Amino acid sequence: MPVLKPISGHTSVKPAMRYLEKKNRALAVDFVNIDAPAEKSERLAFDWASVMDRTRQESGNDIPWRAKRVRTYKHYIISPDPEDGIDLEALQDLATSWAREHFGDYEVAIVYHDDNERGIPHAHVVVNNTNLATGRRLQDPDPTGLNHSLQRMANERRMNHFPGLSGPSSATGRTEKQFLHRPKSLQREYVRSAEAALIAKGEYSWTADIRARVRIARTVARSEAEFRGALAAMGIAVTGNSPKAARRDWVYSLADHPTRRISGEKLGLAYGRERLLSAFELNGAGHLPDASEREIARIAKSALEVGDLDGLNRLSRALSVIEANRIEDMGDLKRLAERSPERKAWTDPDESEHEELIAYIAESGILPERRSAPSASVPASRRKDDSRRGTRSLADRQRQASRQRDDQFRGESERSSRERGDAR
Repeated sequence: MPVLKPISGHTSVKPAMRYLEKKNRALAVDFVNIDAPAEKSERLAFDWASVMDRTRQESGNDIPWRAKRVRTYKHYIISPDPEDGIDLEALQDLATSWAREHFGDYEVAIVYHDDNERGIPHAHVVVNNTNLATGRRLQDPDPTGLNHSLQRMANERRMNHFPGLSGPSSATGRTEKQFLHRPKSLQREYVRSAEAALIAKGEYSWTADIRARVRIARTVARSEAEFRGALAAMGIAVTGNSPKAARRDWVYSLADHPTRRISGEKLGLAYGRERLLSAFELNGAGHLPDASEREIARIAKSALEVGDLDGLNRLSRALSVIEANRIEDMGDLKRLAERSPERKAWTDPDESEHEELIAYIAESGILPERRSAPSASVPASRRKDDSRRGTRSLADRQRQASRQRDDQFRGESERSSRERGDAR
């Protein structure tokens, strides 16, 4: 019978990843809701910890709650019965099926080892703490229910199991209601086949064009007003979707071609209303410095003025590299360039573009030479408390800076609108 052992993590996922993959002892790795390479060698080298850390940061789920340490991830060890003589393929089937049943809305990495005394394969299941559909934190599941379903699955596969725990249970599985308001894709970046085919042929894709502009806007914006202003300055209209839709979302369209429109979550969760509002609530946590954001906005504006869509797209793809690798300054970029290619967390650009994009980032002036001292983000509830005390808190200063950026983007939007009117 398989044994299930739960462990709670309270730090970045990177130490867990290093432990699970050190000395090349990982036999294989599977993923749930994480875009990873298909090749086995590339999957074993993929930096899935950075993906999980970024998701938590963007959702505000790295912040302690009521002075309690935040549980950043859960780590489950599935150890099969030695008498089953289970092979790696059978263990992968058992572990991935169990993970999808209980954590189908979360990012999951499953690493397989056989480095015990008898060489028996076992699985390490690492579950990030953020529900991709709701943005909420993982509530510690009932260990009895988790073990119950594991024994049931072992029984279904004719493996040894605990008989008293292998029957039906209301504590296992997810009800139909849990799927009613899930996004169509739980991927952070979702590229449909039609878009991918056009890009592969070097042809124009209006979906990719909208994606590039929205990515730039979300990088430089720290509030909804800033976001809308940046989009307007780049020729993107944003509206709410139908009130009858199961999930509230934003719909983006090209101002010059209103029929070319797509909802945010169809571009990926990182472009949807729920994820973006959660990021704005953090009031700029994890953003580049103001000077970097101004330079990004300047480059984007210059590209649009001359109709340089290739330049706009290159800027957008460079920002995806910065986001994927959590680069904050030129020192981080230099370390990334020196890092072994097997350890690069590139999630968007093709392999052939790596060196080119690194060079572009270095020459563009986007990044500061050295990052500034970190400042803690302040949740909305604490901002209200600070204002009641009448103190000029960090949140007060951030709100004032946000209003100034709102005015700046609003002015850019109005100038762009006038210029388009004059052009007509």
